[in-house]
Amino acid sequence: MNDNELTAEVLQRRVADAAKVSKTHKEIAKYVTQHLREVSLMTASGLAQTIHVSQASITRFCSAMGFSGYADFVRNLQNLVREEWQAPDRLTYLSSDHAAHADTLLTQEVENLKSLQRLSRDVVIDQLADLIQQAGQLVLVGSRASSTLIPYAEYFLSKIRDHVVVATPGTPLWDTIPATAETGTAVLAWVFPRYPTAVVEWLRAVHQRGLSIGVFTDRASSPVLNLADVGVVVPVASSSLFDSYAAPMVLMNLVVRRVARKLPDMAARLHALETWDQTHQTYFNNSAIRTLTEDPAE
Repeated sequence: MNDNELTAEVLQRRVADAAKVSKTHKEIAKYVTQHLREVSLMTASGLAQTIHVSQASITRFCSAMGFSGYADFVRNLQNLVREEWQAPDRLTYLSSDHAAHADTLLTQEVENLKSLQRLSRDVVIDQLADLIQQAGQLVLVGSRASSTLIPYAEYFLSKIRDHVVVATPGTPLWDTIPATAETGTAVLAWVFPRYPTAVVEWLRAVHQRGLSIGVFTDRASSPVLNLADVGVVVPVASSSLFDSYAAPMVLMNLVVRRVARKLPDMAARLHALETWDQTHQTYFNNSAIRTLTEDPAE
């Protein structure tokens, strides 16, 4: 759980305190309070123009609320309100105003990646690695945008262990796992906004069956954390037409490495996979390198 997660109550208090600083801050506070969703999609210059104040005033207001700047404020605000976003709201990221601030998404992702330094040292990562290692069958679960992360995880987890399968809506396993899964089966799920109802209800059924559940989600108030044996909170970036998942991807790579350290005979397994690939010329570069290194005189 992230103790620094912004809540509606905390934001209300911060806005109220910042409003006391000056008349301009009071005007900004009034607009922000009444238009949280709209503000979460605005640039600093766009907000300043809307309220008819300077962009410097917006920056000072954010500092008065305890944020490092406007980007920090918006990132936290988006985590709070983005469930209320509708698909057409994202069209604002195609506007000329956002085009002139194309680094917003990059700034968010850089901050998200920095947060992995702390998260990678959290005991929860070892707990998740143990769940993955000890599972008889490991079922990877997700839906809609969150499910796009599954192929990456499936590919590398299958390199280091057997019995990795995928259950997404519409697949046979999606319908059978909650009813027939054997003891020792574990579930690893990706559940990010907008949280798909189908996945939440599926995990609830699996939880009631008593299977071990690990989840990647984006905040402590996620609807699936109370269903998980191990829950990892990892941020996603929202300042674009679609969410960006750089941090969950990198974290998954770190988890795979952690699991591999716990599994026996990993060197022999990887050697066997490499031998297979070389024998079947899996990679183009294998033959290309041989051609380039041949002695032209022979």
